[in-house]
Amino acid sequence: MTPVQSFDLLVETGMAMCRTLHLSDLLGLMMERVRVAMDAEACSVMLVDAATQTLRWEVALGEGAGKLQTLSVPLGQGISGRVAASGEAIRIDDVHQDPRWQGHRFDEATGFRTRSVLCVPIRARDRVIGVTQVLNKRGGAFGDADQALLEALAGMGGVAIENARLYENLEEKVQERTAALQRTLDELRETQAQLVQSEKMAALGDLVAGVAHEINTPLGAVSSNTDLTGRALEKIRPTLGDPAQAQTAERWLGKALELAQVSKDACGRIGAIVKSLRNFARLDEAERKPADLHEGLESTLTLAAHLLRNRVEVVRDYGELPQVDCFANQLNQVFLNMIVNAAQAIEGPGTITLRTRRVEGPPAARVCIEIQDSGSGIEPGNLRRIFDPGFTTKGVGVGTGLGLAISYRIVRNHGGEIEVDSAIGRGTTFRILLPLGGAS
Repeated sequence: MTPVQSFDLLVETGMAMCRTLHLSDLLGLMMERVRVAMDAEACSVMLVDAATQTLRWEVALGEGAGKLQTLSVPLGQGISGRVAASGEAIRIDDVHQDPRWQGHRFDEATGFRTRSVLCVPIRARDRVIGVTQVLNKRGGAFGDADQALLEALAGMGGVAIENARLYENLEEKVQERTAALQRTLDELRETQAQLVQSEKMAALGDLVAGVAHEINTPLGAVSSNTDLTGRALEKIRPTLGDPAQAQTAERWLGKALELAQVSKDACGRIGAIVKSLRNFARLDEAERKPADLHEGLESTLTLAAHLLRNRVEVVRDYGELPQVDCFANQLNQVFLNMIVNAAQAIEGPGTITLRTRRVEGPPAARVCIEIQDSGSGIEPGNLRRIFDPGFTTKGVGVGTGLGLAISYRIVRNHGGEIEVDSAIGRGTTFRILLPLGGAS
């Protein structure tokens, strides 16, 4: 090979090695070019294993080379071990006449027959990190030009190997960091889920007294009416078969029918409350599925009725809404939080207005749910903080300060947004925007 050809080979190999930072690919490229350039039957790169003080084959080309991957050479032994230990190249024209060669077991393992060898060290930062060797040059022995070329390639290889190792270490650290971040994210999601459930249970707890009252009132009516109906029937019994008592019997029968209707209405009220509880909780629906948001709003209003009755008027301005792919129980929690907050913001009589409509893009078609109250409004300085976890204006011992933060996260997890407009003395409007298909 002429000096010009050697220079071209070095440039070509350098450019090829710059295209990859993966160690095995990089060394494979280098050895393929070395084998062709030196017309050798076999070649290999061995790297130092500091832990075992041995050389291990990283790349090997030639007959039976694959069997070398499981073998190693102690530092200081054989040709490659001596080169790695001394840092000096070794070139032998006939290995069978040189006592330094101890490669019989490797030839036996691979079926290859070694005749000549050229082995040079691979250095990085003034230390030997491996060796590269070529075996059996076709058409003659390895010369000075071959050694100079292999040493130049080994120099390039040393830099490239260090860079590849740095890259692999960086990749490993990135993977470790990514795994740690993923674990943290999983923990945060679990914590968030626990907070959502905790806040939901707290919200349900706040409603227990009101719901119990809502059930007790019609339940009391049913109990009382059952007793009165029994008495009315007792009054009718003596009149049976007596035409003179027909008018009395008719009167008591009419009262019994009226009481039965009141009991029926009361039972219907209890059924509606139980249904609203079931719809609100949606405990049997852990997966995302299409849901009627109007049904969720109505269920929430039924549960919050004790906070609104005889004080707050609810105005419904519902538009035509398609079903929305969502976690309905989570959105019901958002509605409950917004409606309870609105009721608590109204001192004395007032109005809560619920508006729904479909909003066309951009960016895409969405549904909009507005919950507007005529309450006291939010201080301008607090508007940017209302969705922060733990922030509350209700005073010590009233609420957790998690309601709006969790509501915000639930809506964001559905791919939606929450907007708020408020003015002191004029009330507050929360605007929930949700994509028709749920979270993107």
